[in-house]
Amino acid sequence: MIGFKRWLGVIAAASFLAACSSVEGPTYAELNTISAEVDTTVIWRTRVGTGAGEHYSRLAPQVQDNLIFAADWHGLVVALNKDNGQRVWQQRLGGRAGILNRWFRGEPARLSGITAAGSMLFVGSENGKVYALDSDTGEVQWEQRVPGEVLSAPSVGEGRVVLHLGSGYIVALSARTGEQQWLHEEEVALLSLRGVSRPVIASGGVIFGSATGKAVVLLSQNGQLAWEERLATPSGSTELERLVDVDGAPLVLGTNFVMSAFNGELVALDLRSGEVVWKQNHGAWRSPVLAVNRIALVNQDSHMLSIDRNNGLERWRNSDLFNRSLTEPAVIGQYLISGDRFGYLHWFNRTSGTLAGRLELNDDVALQSAPIVADDILYVQDAKGYIYAVSQRVK
Repeated sequence: MIGFKRWLGVIAAASFLAACSSVEGPTYAELNTISAEVDTTVIWRTRVGTGAGEHYSRLAPQVQDNLIFAADWHGLVVALNKDNGQRVWQQRLGGRAGILNRWFRGEPARLSGITAAGSMLFVGSENGKVYALDSDTGEVQWEQRVPGEVLSAPSVGEGRVVLHLGSGYIVALSARTGEQQWLHEEEVALLSLRGVSRPVIASGGVIFGSATGKAVVLLSQNGQLAWEERLATPSGSTELERLVDVDGAPLVLGTNFVMSAFNGELVALDLRSGEVVWKQNHGAWRSPVLAVNRIALVNQDSHMLSIDRNNGLERWRNSDLFNRSLTEPAVIGQYLISGDRFGYLHWFNRTSGTLAGRLELNDDVALQSAPIVADDILYVQDAKGYIYAVSQRVK
């Protein structure tokens, strides 16, 4: 049975572990002068509600056709024109309105992630709800209660909406009606990072990582367990050292997929059998990202790594931004772009790993989710709810 679970903020965890690892020296990297290869420009900026505030959130914009969909933690969902940031429609979800809708917020909706899929927009809530909206108008099509906090964006495929809940359940809903199709229960850890591995639906399977350090594949049709493989085993004398969360989404590469565990390894597994193709000692709670013919990974120390996708060997590593809580990188041309908890975007040369550019968006306001790329424009959301459209030009 699923029991009581304590959450640990990922930024707090990283900072604490960094402090424990070294009594002397800085706890995070200060920014040094770099030789910039790119010029960057903020094309437009707009605000969606008040963002997540002090709450850790992975809310990120979604781009579809000429629209950007975004949300704030308190319940506001908007569609924006991709070219200028102007609002096309808005919808307010969940919670209870404050007095006269003015002096008090009331109960927040605690929105946690959005996914655009065709004519529908799916939104998850930490209050244990899922909403389906018409992506053209914002009109609510259905809402469904689920047995736990929704802590990542819903995954959509094969006519289903699949969610990994903080309670350890994986639940599949009908994308058309919201009706529950199946439910799978996973063991949870007593202490865990605040987050879950967003499932990927591929080749008839639902692939995700668990809070107990395992890669798991379910049959998407009925939720039955196909196989599971351990990526990390708890070890150490403290609860923090024994954390083995798999919080990143798996990266599917043909018939294999790659994922990593906190205090564990980066492992490539055969999708159908679970056989280990290769493994390397790269502990991470961020998702691995495909960067043309290599894998880009931000490890748990906020080092940016470029990894050979065929054998897991490290091609280069940049540790200049250690413990700044880098996001997963976006890829544009020759560059990897990652945000940090101090409000900066950083450009890395994809071939050499050197820092190639920097842009401060909002002083000391965290970027907690990866930038999104559409038509060579970056879209990124900060903790105060500002959405930025950013272009780059190679010098």
